[in-house]
Amino acid sequence: MMQNNTNVTTLENSLFYLKTAITTNNYSTMKPIFSFFKSSFVFFGLLNLISCSNILPDCNSCSSPPLAQLSGRWELLRWNLPPDQKGLVKNRTIPHGDNGEPIIIEFNQEKKMLSGYSGCNRFFSQLTIDTKNAVVLGNIGSTKMMCIENSRMELERDFLNQLDDYRSLNMRGEQLLLVGRTGDVLAFGRRGPP
Repeated sequence: MMQNNTNVTTLENSLFYLKTAITTNNYSTMKPIFSFFKSSFVFFGLLNLISCSNILPDCNSCSSPPLAQLSGRWELLRWNLPPDQKGLVKNRTIPHGDNGEPIIIEFNQEKKMLSGYSGCNRFFSQLTIDTKNAVVLGNIGSTKMMCIENSRMELERDFLNQLDDYRSLNMRGEQLLLVGRTGDVLAFGRRGPP
């Protein structure tokens, strides 16, 4: 019984001293220490962000499955925009071409080429394989036809920008996910044999 009483007394004394330290404005004597820690936290946080950006390789593809797995035709099924301030993810509307042709990408393993249809125009790019066996896109070329609708031209421009500057390609079952550096996620379904 005495043991419990001693613990309570020790706790009460500790709380008393803490309360006294707070109410007697001892914080002002500790202010330089808090300021130092705050400045250090901000400095090392910025240093961490800068160093992380330097870790990313200077390539279009930071990671991807081997080209053999990507080989074949893929149709764009869904385009998830980055989450908004509330964390909600919205889908982007994907219009089809004049003849109903969807947006298609095709990986050709033999020719090491990417080609496809981006809503108005055909596009193409040379593929290379990096030291981690990831697929890297070269410069993207395309035909220069005008779309009838502005929304399709905007979609095509944004789609080609995502291809030009993506972070990774991932396989999820029968879907191929292209993750952009902006946080966009484009989901493709297989449309032809690998």
